[in-house]
Amino acid sequence: MSPEEVIKKTFIFENLDEQEVAAILKITKEKRFSKGEIIMQEGHEGDTMYIVVNGSIEVSKTLTMKVGEERTEREKILRRFKAEDNVVFGEMAMIDRGNRSASAASSTDCTLLEIKRTDFLDLIEKRPQTGVKILRRIAELLACRLRQSSQDVIRLTTALSIALSS
Repeated sequence: MSPEEVIKKTFIFENLDEQEVAAILKITKEKRFSKGEIIMQEGHEGDTMYIVVNGSIEVSKTLTMKVGEERTEREKILRRFKAEDNVVFGEMAMIDRGNRSASAASSTDCTLLEIKRTDFLDLIEKRPQTGVKILRRIAELLACRLRQSSQDVIRLTTALSIALSS
């Protein structure tokens, strides 16, 4: 699939017209990652978002477990995204300068489209109507992911409560 087709099928951009899609394409950069390569690291400052063109990625979070005096860390895979999913990740970096909430690594050789925060902010300043469309979609995406995270917390809290009461 061409970068233009990928942009048109990605949720946060699918309601844009041809000129708006062309403007987005101007600020994207194609990046290739080998299988197992880190794309973004949890805790590092974020300034880019990505769209999967081909291949697949895994989003994970570091879990720290303490048993007695011993601490162990391990990665917990939260999500797997394939190109066919037409997903964007790292989108929170377009809104704030916070640290990454999770890591992402390529689970296959993959090609991504990268958008830098500074380029995105320039675009929405120059094209405010386009900016409103995209930011509204980003807000919808974040709300959906927040709801899912809330449901996950309830499930984990319930499981922990059951385990501790046994």
